[in-house]
Amino acid sequence: MSLVTVADWEGTTLDVSGELATVGMAGASALVASMTADGWRGFRDWIARWLGRGQPQNEARQLARLDADRGLLLAATAGEAADQAGVVSASWAVRLQDLADEDPEAARELLEFVTRWRVENPESAQRATAIRQNAKASGKARITQVGGNQTIINPGQS
Repeated sequence: MSLVTVADWEGTTLDVSGELATVGMAGASALVASMTADGWRGFRDWIARWLGRGQPQNEARQLARLDADRGLLLAATAGEAADQAGVVSASWAVRLQDLADEDPEAARELLEFVTRWRVENPESAQRATAIRQNAKASGKARITQVGGNQTIINPGQS
């Protein structure tokens, strides 16, 4: 297992090794898969409480966001469903990972919940896939990794 660290705003280094380094992506994948499946209410209620961190107004705001994103997924046509799921998953992955990076205990709670959810919901869990991208650059090389669709425009060509 490689060591991954993140420095918080005070300069404290947090160990987010292994699964904790990608708990946001795992949580988002499970979240999006559950949005259109049986058992959504249980996942919805738990994740809203987790995101609210004991503050009812935050929980209510997160419930509204969850319901809006679920509405987008349910309204998507068959041709749009995969792209829409990718967009929703990507935005939730960032939100979940940000909170997990700030609070290692919250990260562990999310990882435990997602692990338990996968066992209890095997059909939905099969749809909750995570993509891992790895890259290495040396010298003056640059790497840009993007999930989903991307358009590359060369400004020198019209």
